[in-house]
Amino acid sequence: MKQKLLIFFSIGLLIFLIDVFFNKDSTNKITIYESELDSLINTWVIQVGRDPTVDEIDGIIKQLIDEEILYREALKLGLDKNDIIIKRRLAQKISFLKQESIDKSPSEEDIQRHYTENSQDYFIDSTFTFSHIYFSNENQAQSRSTLALKSIEQGKEPSNFGDPFLLGKNFSVKTTKELKRSFGQEFSVSIKDMEVKKWDGPITSEYGKHLIFLNSFTDSYLPKLEKVRDIVISDILVSNQSQSTAKYLEELREEYEVEILSNFNAESN
Repeated sequence: MKQKLLIFFSIGLLIFLIDVFFNKDSTNKITIYESELDSLINTWVIQVGRDPTVDEIDGIIKQLIDEEILYREALKLGLDKNDIIIKRRLAQKISFLKQESIDKSPSEEDIQRHYTENSQDYFIDSTFTFSHIYFSNENQAQSRSTLALKSIEQGKEPSNFGDPFLLGKNFSVKTTKELKRSFGQEFSVSIKDMEVKKWDGPITSEYGKHLIFLNSFTDSYLPKLEKVRDIVISDILVSNQSQSTAKYLEELREEYEVEILSNFNAESN
């Protein structure tokens, strides 16, 4: 507690001294706000893991003043002109400021409407956990896989059949989208018709034929709003922020006139 009191006393004293020093009829006056200092000190605490000492606070303030002085001198020299990085940072900053002005508490009606209109975004895909035996297209995949299934049904060991497969033999909780990406459209559709706890097939992938032992399967479903409420609210905020920035830019574009000149014309002017 004493440390915190000392810190706040030091901040107040330094702000007072800075104000006295710079509070002259001068265009070079620098004003430092307590909220800005608080933000810098909080950032320091997060990074270091403890409260700064009086000397460290003094260093934070001096760095802030030095950065402001250098910034103003850079502006005097026109170093901000035609700098794409500075332009982008300033554009990002005004976008963030505009987004922060958006109401962060969507109504119940807004939440329900967004959930209903965008239900496909919250749909939970089917998942499959299975083992497979692969037969390469380069080695009579159809006939070999058919004969292998009959042999397995007659009690033969499944490991005696098939070709090596780079992605492995066992797959756990894979969605339809993941299967489509790994094996192709036909495979991801055909596996939905497989019986659970039984070798079945063959089905076709982009690589060849496969016998499937489907260990478990969960059907696709749309979760209730209560289960995804936080996600829906987050999506609403992101959407509102994006729309706000777009609308803001649309209004501003009407106030600007754009012309494109060659470098020769620009240098001539």
